[in-house]
Amino acid sequence: LLDIAPTILHAFGLPVGNDMEGRVLTELFQESLPIQTIPTWENPDGSSRNRGSLTGEESQALLEQFVALGYINEISDDPTRAANETNRENKWNLARAYLYTGKNDRALPLLEDCYNANPERTDYAQALAKTQFALGLTYEAEETLEICLETFGESISAHVLKAQIHIEKGNNAKALEHLDTIREQAGEEVPVLELSCRAYTTLGMWDEARANAEKLLIIDPTSIQAHNTRTQCHLNDKDPQAAVDTALAAISFQFASPRAHHLLGSALIQLEQFEEAEHALKNCLQLDRENASVLTTLKKVYQITEQTEKAAALENDLVRQKVIHTSQREKHLTSLRHGITARAKARHSKRMAKREAAAKEAAIKPCSFTIVSGLPRSGTSLMMQMLRAAGMDLMHDGKRKADEDNLEGYWEWEEIKSLKKNPRLIEQADGKVIKVISALLPLLPPRHQYHVIFMKRPVEEVVDSQWKMIERRGQNPVSEKQHLIQTQQTHAKQTLAQLRQCKNVDLIEIDYPEMVANPGSQLDALKTFLGETAPEPEKLTQAIRPDLHRNKAS
Repeated sequence: LLDIAPTILHAFGLPVGNDMEGRVLTELFQESLPIQTIPTWENPDGSSRNRGSLTGEESQALLEQFVALGYINEISDDPTRAANETNRENKWNLARAYLYTGKNDRALPLLEDCYNANPERTDYAQALAKTQFALGLTYEAEETLEICLETFGESISAHVLKAQIHIEKGNNAKALEHLDTIREQAGEEVPVLELSCRAYTTLGMWDEARANAEKLLIIDPTSIQAHNTRTQCHLNDKDPQAAVDTALAAISFQFASPRAHHLLGSALIQLEQFEEAEHALKNCLQLDRENASVLTTLKKVYQITEQTEKAAALENDLVRQKVIHTSQREKHLTSLRHGITARAKARHSKRMAKREAAAKEAAIKPCSFTIVSGLPRSGTSLMMQMLRAAGMDLMHDGKRKADEDNLEGYWEWEEIKSLKKNPRLIEQADGKVIKVISALLPLLPPRHQYHVIFMKRPVEEVVDSQWKMIERRGQNPVSEKQHLIQTQQTHAKQTLAQLRQCKNVDLIEIDYPEMVANPGSQLDALKTFLGETAPEPEKLTQAIRPDLHRNKAS
């Protein structure tokens, strides 16, 4: 949206303001012209506008206002659901753009997705049925409409489409039944009158057709359907001059109406103005090259004017076109139906996979874990030792032995590193204490309850400790020290911000240097946090060794 104003200014040869937030969409233009600029289009004497971003509350209020006004659907609190709804609305908008430009093939799969995801939306159902009908998928359109009528009741739009399908299939009496039903509900609305004009002219009920055309012209004097219907009535009355006048009126309102040009040609034939008739029919063919009815009428002109070669050529074209059209139509319909079947199978498979996943998820018993976390080298091993001293059960495998960097041991469970590949492995540690470094916390399955003890230590100390640990192993650090400090500070802040918002997380933040130097200041809060899970909380201090607090910040 921000790009529209600069683009329009550029299109009119006007300069773009340097303070404008959008850009010129240069890819829209065939000709590449230099973009002119000025400092601003704002009044230099006026106060500048505040372009700051909205607060969370302001954004929510704006969304609620748009929902109330009907511009957008209600936004779900569930991020996944909200994303799915947005994706579906994007498909719906794109499908309508395709329909407007006559790209029904491209619109079809998008509308199928929208309708199957949200079958209670009548606009999805009706747009899908219209598209199926336009593509020649009459059976599928009927099926969609049957579901429509069953689900939404006797809706006017569904009856209109039903009537159109019956006209297409030659069931004009059935079409009129639907029109009668529509009239009882909708009176004389434009879609009903347009359909009535078509049905009555097809049935040869000329008085009724004329009456509906007149009513339609009162509502919409530019209606092409009304003018075309009047032209057909004049032709039936053998009044070709009146037919010419109404046909020209239709063409003046919409030159790209093949039907109007065809009717004009037919009227001119009745007037024996064959040269003009040929011109009108050729115009029609420019708009609709494969219209067999128009080719037949043009052949008639050539026969009357004894242009035998042209008539013979058209006859050959008609025969060839009929063969090709029948073959291509069947191939096209077959291809469309294969696509429909394949997409339906894919949707079914996706639904089944979701159901299976949901069933498995439902079968998982919610568990409770005590998690010790923090940046590597932030005191997590000490906290594990303290909880062990207090009588809590640790989940560890003993694979990582005590060493120079951690004289009292690490107390880690190696398999927790595979959490991303196998989220259910954590269920093995139900009721136990697990060490999970901060980078792995986002991978914890959301179904369970977590009591997280997050160890905080000055990041400079953490990085110094990491640096010395790497040096003892004879390796080189992967980055500069200052860069490591900045990135780990950001990571710790983001992780804590997320933990504070999680409903399934109880969080306590423990200051490692403070706990080592002055245990009492941290332990009271820790004992309250652990509650009954620690059988002997008074023993928490037994594992604290101030002499092991090395790499202190200056």
